[in-house]
Amino acid sequence: MRYDFHSHSHFSDGTLSPTELVQRAEERDINLLALSDHDSVSGLIEATIAIEQQGLSVKLINAIEISAQTDFGEIHIVGLGINPKGPALVEQLAIQQNKRWERAILVSEKLDSLNVPGVLDFLRQNCVEVVTRTHMARALVELGHVKDNQQAFKKYLGKKGRVKVPASWMPMEQAIELIHQSGGLAVIAHPTRYPVSNRRLSYLIEEFKLAGGDGIEVSYPSLNPDKRIWLEALRDKHDLLASAGSDFHYPDLRWTDLGRFPPVDVNVPHVIDKLQFVSESSLNLQ
Repeated sequence: MRYDFHSHSHFSDGTLSPTELVQRAEERDINLLALSDHDSVSGLIEATIAIEQQGLSVKLINAIEISAQTDFGEIHIVGLGINPKGPALVEQLAIQQNKRWERAILVSEKLDSLNVPGVLDFLRQNCVEVVTRTHMARALVELGHVKDNQQAFKKYLGKKGRVKVPASWMPMEQAIELIHQSGGLAVIAHPTRYPVSNRRLSYLIEEFKLAGGDGIEVSYPSLNPDKRIWLEALRDKHDLLASAGSDFHYPDLRWTDLGRFPPVDVNVPHVIDKLQFVSESSLNLQ
């Protein structure tokens, strides 16, 4: 069975619509696809309709990627097999989305003061729902203020950027609880991509487990093989379920295409074993 438990549509910072995303999954023989937009579940409706109307064989796992705050900095938590209509989840996602727009406005105001205009108008015209720093970088490139995304983050949006605005996300414990209340599994996303040392990352994973976390991504694009072995050891130590995904955003980045990540050992405890029970009520919105 081919799966991908981490992907994005244009409802957050992906470039494909949910319809285009499930069509691409079908073309690549993906059997199970999790659409896990940042702080948004809106794309799940379109994806479900597209699968049904076009008679696609790919099955959709309702998912979300929630930005959360910890003592070790910002992390992302993927919720797999959620009920996207859960009242608490819907309420908190609206708060997260508002925080994102508040941040975007502050960033735009700082850019305007530096004689770098037009970003907020671009965001309002081009963001389908959730606004991210990726959208801001894209705006700076499209408006001709920088040559590429890398320069946008280095000069303006990154940690040492001239217009950096700290994010204000919900605590990790709250994100995990929201996912559980919605019937889902909480998975820490791409753990080696956070700007922390190995020691602090091991503490973070321990705290994630103590807070009720269910799983950890142990396979994703660009993951160093040695780090993968280390993550697998931490997964085993903390009795976490394994998960994997491409973190797909753009069709022109072949190294992060749907389903493109090293296979996970079939003998390790995997989220798919639990999703067989969760997904009966959450594979669609009906």
